[in-house]
Amino acid sequence: MRPWLPTITPISGGSSRQHVFTVLNEFPSLSPSVDAYTAADGKSTVLLNARGRLVVSAALPPLQLTLWLPREYPYRRPLVYAFPADAQAAALVPDHPFVDHRTGRVRDTLSYLDSWRVPASSLAGLVRNLLAAFRMCHPLTIVSAIATSSSLEEERDRLHKVLVDALISRLGTDMAAFRDHVHHDIQDVSSLQACLSARADEAGRAIYKLEEDRMRLERAVTASHAYRGQLLGWLRQTCPAPEPGTVLEPQAAGGGDAKRWLESKASELALDDATDALGHALEIGALGFPEYIKHVKIVAREQFFSCYAASSSLNMSTFRKQLSHR
Repeated sequence: MRPWLPTITPISGGSSRQHVFTVLNEFPSLSPSVDAYTAADGKSTVLLNARGRLVVSAALPPLQLTLWLPREYPYRRPLVYAFPADAQAAALVPDHPFVDHRTGRVRDTLSYLDSWRVPASSLAGLVRNLLAAFRMCHPLTIVSAIATSSSLEEERDRLHKVLVDALISRLGTDMAAFRDHVHHDIQDVSSLQACLSARADEAGRAIYKLEEDRMRLERAVTASHAYRGQLLGWLRQTCPAPEPGTVLEPQAAGGGDAKRWLESKASELALDDATDALGHALEIGALGFPEYIKHVKIVAREQFFSCYAASSSLNMSTFRKQLSHR
């Protein structure tokens, strides 16, 4: 015969009564009662509840399950508690994902409680969901009366020693492999350092040689300028330039000699301009010093030949004039 079910006055009419009848019929081990429920803040309220043993696994003791129905039920989800039916044979598992081992309260991490909705949710569906969750992760663990604290301590020490020995062995293996790797890296770095030192020495010798070449070229340019000045002075002394305003006629100055003189003089002036342009290019960095010296040598040689050609043409014209006056 079903135990007496007290009269309740839920907000939703007879739905809460139907929920209680359904869960009692589906799980006969549960029975209804009305008791005082004490909340976490210390307030006590008389609430309807359904409690009883719930067998989750044949290998573990049963659970003592209690379903408290708030006065706002079913719009407010029930309060669920789970304890071991025999506290001496089993205990709650610490850090269980669904049950608080200190209070026995089923947490809201249970998906059915977290997603409680009216009218889809019910007490029977909640208990079925609890069974499925507890079968995957049982909240109880067996307490052995034979095992003493000393034996547990010895077993813990033995496991600790085994784990420490395994860790030390693993660390020794890793350390040896790491030491070999570091040794190879040191050898590679040392070889690279020696190679870089040799290259640095070669680069230093090349820079020193280039510096000597630069100084030698500077001295050569200075000597070339001095020699050019001497040549120009000698040309001015041996073949003075015509007076300003004097126009040399090709026929009067000896025919082609005057024309060659004008061409040589123009070439000499153009080469002067080329020398100035090379110096400007060297100043702005558009031309390197070796290229500058190379082009200056070419220009100086051409200028020397132009000056010589001009002086030869002028001397030939003067000689012809002297012969004509005689």
